[in-house]
Amino acid sequence: MVTIPRHVQDESTAARLRRWLDEWGQAARVALASSDGPKTGLIYDIVGTQNLFGEESLFINFGYWKDKPATLDEASRDLARLVARSGDFNARDTIIDCGCGYGDQDILWAQEFGPRRITGVNVAQEQIQIATRRVADAGLADRIAYVNASATDLPQRDASCNKVVALESAFHFPSRVDFFAEALRVLKPGGRLVTADIVPKRGPLNGWARAEVARRGWRGASGRAVQAAADLTGYRDLLREVGFVDAETQSITDDVYAPLGNFLHTRLREPDMRHVNPVLRYAFSPLGFRINGAFSDYIIAVAHKARPTRRR
Repeated sequence: MVTIPRHVQDESTAARLRRWLDEWGQAARVALASSDGPKTGLIYDIVGTQNLFGEESLFINFGYWKDKPATLDEASRDLARLVARSGDFNARDTIIDCGCGYGDQDILWAQEFGPRRITGVNVAQEQIQIATRRVADAGLADRIAYVNASATDLPQRDASCNKVVALESAFHFPSRVDFFAEALRVLKPGGRLVTADIVPKRGPLNGWARAEVARRGWRGASGRAVQAAADLTGYRDLLREVGFVDAETQSITDDVYAPLGNFLHTRLREPDMRHVNPVLRYAFSPLGFRINGAFSDYIIAVAHKARPTRRR
């Protein structure tokens, strides 16, 4: 079970209100900062682990609910397994996990799929510290390690791994285009990029959202592809424009948003959720997730780095 810190369990109503106000204030200061630095990492460092909805893990994702898991923890594991199957994880793999959170998926992949090596990349210092400790406790420190770096400026050498993954993290990156280019650089020929990502759907009411994604998330792209990139097919086309081959995308929206909303509708009414910041607690409602499903796609994308052409 995830342990809520003692000072959070025992805090008075007044102390809880002060904590929530402080969290809102810190998040607002980060959001309004003029720096182009890793704001996402700063926000996660502020929030920490006290607002997570799991019971047995520190996963930070929406989960995959196709097989009707009973908890968010198990749905999150199923999403990690779906990503691993999509990437054909195996014992020969050297994997770079971009936006690795607290390490839950890395531990699961190491235990269930047996890759040779996993390197987690993260901009949030606290997450790296906690993930490193948890990996050591699981006896996997010889196979999993973490570095403080950006997914758009990876410290790895060219052609140094054969799998790159971003599990529900790429929409936080300063530029998906830069991330795709970095993934292509560090992958060996034949290597594979796998993402679980969120993109706006194409529709008359989504023009502003797609324009914002194109402006903020697809910076660095050129030509026609970037104009359409902020949707399911545009994502695929931009992967191809960056240089990947056999790039494909699929929507798993129906197995993510609605069932998660139904689960949280019940979960957030339980006594141990009283510590959660109400902005988060009330944002995750069934109606909110139905709206998300109407306007955005939750996707799985898979793309390959081309192998050299053999001379005849």
